[in-house]
This record gives sequence, C-alpha cells and structure tokens, in this order.
Amino acid sequence: MAAVGDLRVAERIRAFNRLYTEAIGSLDDRHEGLDVTLAQSRVLFTVRSLDAPQVHQIADQLRLDLAYTSRVLGTLEDRKLIRRTISAGDRRQRVVALTSNGRRLLDEIERRSNQRALALVQHLDPSDLDRLLRAMDTIGVLITEQESHDQHDSALPT
Repeated sequence: MAAVGDLRVAERIRAFNRLYTEAIGSLDDRHEGLDVTLAQSRVLFTVRSLDAPQVHQIADQLRLDLAYTSRVLGTLEDRKLIRRTISAGDRRQRVVALTSNGRRLLDEIERRSNQRALALVQHLDPSDLDRLLRAMDTIGVLITEQESHDQHDSALPT
C-alpha cells in the first residue's frame, strides 16, 4: 500500500500530471490553437461563470495571486475581450464582464476544448469510457476532500 510521504507517490502523481497536461496542450502559448493562453482562457471562463465578478473573486476562484490576475485581466482588456467598470454597489471595487468579442472567443475555446476532450477518448469502448469517467470523479472527490475538510474545520469555533 502506498504511503502519502513516499516520494514514489509524488513521482507517480507528477508523471500523471505531465501526461495529462501534454494531452490537453496546456503548455501551448496558443490554447486550443487560438491567440490566448490557458490562464487567459480560464479567466474568461471564470468571468462568465461568476457573472460580473470583482477582480478579487476571480483571483480567489482560480487560486491566483491578485497581481497576476490583474495583469491577465489587463491583457484581456487591451484585447477588448473583457471590460472592467466601477461597481455600482461599491465604488472602490471594479467588476469584470465579457465583451461580445470575449464571449465569441470563449465559445470557440469551448468548442475546440470539447473536440480535443472527445478526441482523447474516441478509441475507448463504452465500458472503458465509464471506467475513465468514474476514475476522474474519484480523483476529483479525493483531491478536494481535504480542502473541504479544512474549510469545515476553519469554520468551527476554536
């Protein structure tokens, strides 16, 4: 049985991470063959999913440094993919929204990402696809379990 402190565990996890990041092309400067990085794509997706978020909400959601998030947003704003405006509720805050160009780009990113994901599994028969999806669900649960536990513990009175 593997032990958490065993370096072989870390090496296997890192090998899987390398395999997956190569398979999805996350190291490419042009995510999905478009003039956008993976980080920029994730920021665009997060802006849409949070519906006019403040900058700090985007950084928190993606677990990114606020200064880095602001730089990515600045690049996206320069490219007219997002716009930042003063919050009506708190004039000290800025909210972020996708422009029509940003929405179109994000739609194309998602179309290409879906094609890439389906191409990764096209050779699988239905039972192997089900096994893969269950394994992915298991990974998601197990790697977020501690985070959920930590958040629950931090909410408890001390």
